[in-house]
Amino acid sequence: MGRKSNRSNGYQHIFAEQSYSNDMMAEFSEAQGLVENYRPEDREKLLDLREELTEEFWRLVDNELTTRQAQVIRLLAKGYTQIEIAKQLNVNQSSITKSVNGNCDYRNGKKIYGGAKKKLRKLAENDPQITNIIAQIAEIHAEYD
Repeated sequence: MGRKSNRSNGYQHIFAEQSYSNDMMAEFSEAQGLVENYRPEDREKLLDLREELTEEFWRLVDNELTTRQAQVIRLLAKGYTQIEIAKQLNVNQSSITKSVNGNCDYRNGKKIYGGAKKKLRKLAENDPQITNIIAQIAEIHAEYD
């Protein structure tokens, strides 16, 4: 049984996504970025903290998101576009958008509910390990301001 047609089929092809791996974007941002003039030990500490933060992020993804949300986030992190993920999971692209960004309830003042991004943001703000890592990163950056 195939996917049902929806109204976005008429214009979906107009939009294009270009995916870039997280590693490529991080390399780009750090190549001639802010940390270039930092002491080597501080650059090394920042790399270690970034690795810790990544591990903590994936802990939240694995333990706190729904199975579908975690699946979608992992595929996005691998560089798949929403359209590619939708085809792979046999759903509409809008379902992928809703998994990531949530759903908008227009009847209640455009209230957004659900969504992995919102959930992860709230969890990260209240997670002691993550807030500690971010504080350490901010402390190192503050030395160079």
